Amino acid sequence: MTQYSSFANGGITLIKPYQAGKPIEEVQRELGLSDVIKLASNENPFGMSQMAKKAAFEAIEQGNLYPDSNGYYLKQKLKSKFGYDPECITLGAGSNELINLLFEAFVNRDVNVIFPEYSFVVYPMETTVNGAEARAIPLKNYCADLDAILAAVDSKTRIIAFANPSNPIGTAISSKDMYNFLKKVPKETLVVIDEAYNEFNSGDDSFEDTAKWLDEFENLIVSRTFSKAYGLAGLRVGYMLANPEITSILNRLRAPFNVNIAALAAACAALDDKEFLDKTVKNNTAERVRYAEFCRKNNLFMIPSFANFVAIDFKDYDAQQIADRLLHMGVIVRPLLGYKLKTILRISIGTPKENDRFFECVETILKDMKN
Repeated sequence: MTQYSSFANGGITLIKPYQAGKPIEEVQRELGLSDVIKLASNENPFGMSQMAKKAAFEAIEQGNLYPDSNGYYLKQKLKSKFGYDPECITLGAGSNELINLLFEAFVNRDVNVIFPEYSFVVYPMETTVNGAEARAIPLKNYCADLDAILAAVDSKTRIIAFANPSNPIGTAISSKDMYNFLKKVPKETLVVIDEAYNEFNSGDDSFEDTAKWLDEFENLIVSRTFSKAYGLAGLRVGYMLANPEITSILNRLRAPFNVNIAALAAACAALDDKEFLDKTVKNNTAERVRYAEFCRKNNLFMIPSFANFVAIDFKDYDAQQIADRLLHMGVIVRPLLGYKLKTILRISIGTPKENDRFFECVETILKDMKN
């Protein structure tokens, strides 16, 4: 039989396929359960806003037509809402696609890419696919060690990539520290700040809009998504902000019509639905506090989180075993074995009712494991 893998480009055969969280339907089918909740993929527990849903359905009426490839109205909405120059915006099918395009455009076997340890899996994947050297810098107290990252930069460092807040850990770099860091990075090195969970810090004075720094730092790139706080994960829409030269390069690689007609319409409407966003952020802030209280009560360690998920260290217990037990109880969470974090689970913050169920199930499991 022909070994087609030998024909594959670059480092494709060196990476493992991305392992997405199990969908509810699969768990119901496999385990014969009817009542299943998913706290594994950092999705919005309230679904889509009604305004976004209405806009998407109306757009589908024109589903026979190609969408606006340039996303004019969404770019104008981002300009009116946040002041972003449309010439600095690239739209994508989620921010994930845009990160892929960025690496495809700028990363090759002659350069290296730096990112904190336990980063979003796409950074090492894309580095390997494009043949570059990956430099994962150990964390300091679960946070990115900015001094160590700067020390690792050399003349071949093409990209430094951060998820801020980080995924899967949940910690964040303050705007003050990030700004001071950017001042020290050579202009030839691109700094990507992946802000998929940005909206969950809206009330925290430690964080400001990093995209406002684009005029000062020509090597700064900021990515955002509508998948999390805005609840549009299934529609796939995000955007990347960079100086016009970088944006022009990305738009040459971007496939025509990469963002579908329903996603464009829903994203525009989602930006107008302040009530829905406020409800999402308020719930997340309050429930994150409840997770911290739960961990203190049960002698567990919750890594400080600034996102819509928490990473809990079960210390002496195998997190995969706990995840399997939870799965059979109808609660889907995310083990972090791929990161070799054998005692840590990542749990998406759900509604109060969903979180109550998680707490009750975990307490039952811990009690059984102690006996």
